[in-house]
Amino acid sequence: MSETETQLELFTKELKKVCVLKEGMVFRDDLGTSYSFLKSEGVGFCPKRTQMKNLPFTLHFQSISSEAKSFDLIEDKNAKHAHKPWIFEKVDLTQCVWK
Repeated sequence: MSETETQLELFTKELKKVCVLKEGMVFRDDLGTSYSFLKSEGVGFCPKRTQMKNLPFTLHFQSISSEAKSFDLIEDKNAKHAHKPWIFEKVDLTQCVWK
C-alpha cells in the first residue's frame, strides 16, 4: 500500500487459466468505500487467459483508507467474460503482508 495505490498480489494454487475483468470488479473496504481498478501486472485482461500455477500476478487499485480493517475483492458474475469469478470477502487487513 502506498499513498497513491494499493497493490494486491495473488496466485493460484492449482493449474488454472486466469484473466482479469477490466470492468465488473469491486474492491471495497469495510467502511463502504469502493476503489477504482488501475492496472494489472503478470496476467492479461479477459477474454485472453493465461495458464498459471503458483505464479504471482498483481492488481493495482486506488489507495485504500488507512482506517479500513478489511476489504472485499469481488468479480461480477454477470460481467462479460466472467468465468468462475473471484469472491474474497472480509479479508483482514491486519493479516496482510505490506511491502
